[in-house]
Amino acid sequence: MPWFSHVQNQIHTAMKLKAYGHTSYFSLPPKLITHFKNENGIKFIPIKEDQNVSRFIELSMKYFSRKKEGSWLQIKQLIQNICDNFLLDKDWYHSIKELNASLAIVDSAFFSQCLAIVPYRLSIPFLFQGLALGPPSLRRVPWNPAVFPLLSFAHSDKMTFFQKLKNTLLTCSFFIFFPMVSPSKSVKEYAPEKNDIPFESVLRKAQLFLTESDLLLSYPKPSLPSEVFIGGVATHPSLPLQGDIKEFVERSKHGIIIVSSGGYIRELPKEHIEKMEKAFKEIKYDVIWKQPDSKQLASNILIKQWLPQNDLLGHPKTKLFITHCGINGLFESLYHGVPMLGFPIFADQFHNGHQMHVKEYGISMDIYNYNKDELVSNINELIENSKYKTNIKLASEIFHSRPEHPAERAARYVDHVIKYGGDYLRSPSQNMPLYQFLILDIYATFLAIIIAVVLVVKFVLSKCYRCCFAKKKKTE
Repeated sequence: MPWFSHVQNQIHTAMKLKAYGHTSYFSLPPKLITHFKNENGIKFIPIKEDQNVSRFIELSMKYFSRKKEGSWLQIKQLIQNICDNFLLDKDWYHSIKELNASLAIVDSAFFSQCLAIVPYRLSIPFLFQGLALGPPSLRRVPWNPAVFPLLSFAHSDKMTFFQKLKNTLLTCSFFIFFPMVSPSKSVKEYAPEKNDIPFESVLRKAQLFLTESDLLLSYPKPSLPSEVFIGGVATHPSLPLQGDIKEFVERSKHGIIIVSSGGYIRELPKEHIEKMEKAFKEIKYDVIWKQPDSKQLASNILIKQWLPQNDLLGHPKTKLFITHCGINGLFESLYHGVPMLGFPIFADQFHNGHQMHVKEYGISMDIYNYNKDELVSNINELIENSKYKTNIKLASEIFHSRPEHPAERAARYVDHVIKYGGDYLRSPSQNMPLYQFLILDIYATFLAIIIAVVLVVKFVLSKCYRCCFAKKKKTE
């Protein structure tokens, strides 16, 4: 899916694949090609800009927020339009076919899983990379909803009864109604050379799952050998600061706070912006704030339309990161050991913010429900209370202590699948009918046995009763 944060993570995997002698091709619109064109060893196949993508992003931010504006049917229709524009573009397909590729890496998010039809049509293996945005139904792992919360909820792995109930109901619904969105046409219409099989069967052909998750920002969860965790795949060392940002940081006496709400979140609540402005004017720390419109608010506030976020987080003067809780930003903060103040806005950000809060790497706040004094208090608490810095510094040390970077681990597994295939990593559960995976046939057998036993016992007791009652009558 041509969405910057998704492409960025796959770019980092591709950069490490160069060491194995592989050339990676990305199919992107012109704007994204411009952004990544300087990466050596990576080539691009241009695709047309699709307005459905920007509309999908805009609508998703409203629908998957706390206010839940818009409708699921609209989102589903946009996804199907995007899939059709990819899969029915003959010129685009032939440009990919001419590459004679060894393997395809497909974005694992539910809105881009339809792209798995491309490697199926090309008869090449493929794997998924990305967040485990959906339920475990695709990976078919043994999942206990009483212990493992879905990304849809801001729950920890220590849930209350009602949280377990919600999590169980949603988990069951995902298994029953998988996949979340299927293409508008049959697989045969997109891949006329191939046999017509259910779309779900295409998805289950994945050789490997590169999941962008990590214990340090998540919780222990079950997995199969075909799943590899590569959380923090886009993290990297910081570079020296440049220009007015460098001058502003060097002048700072008390330290820097970085404020960013990601690349796609254009409009924040007006009241939130106003409270942030008032709070920043009251604190002693200097603030570098990413906003669409540059303006001068106070001597301790520098507003920029773009920030070298990773480089700022790696600077020793940085004290705090105020974030929308996008997973890539959280991993950058973890990588550099910077405490966080979170304002989740939509989708998995609520889950991410809750995990960060529970692990005491920072504090998560409700963007619609706080006042200026609470914000000032939390900023001072996060910077002055050493426990937050201590906790995230320890997590950062653990992250850096591992023998290989997540991008290197991802590349190693991709190369392994290219050389040896991934069938031996797969479990039979990935191809089982759902009723067998959920052992409904076993439960049905148990139920039938119990019913049979009850009926037999009832029949025997009934016979005994009649026999005894009949004897009693004769005696009288």
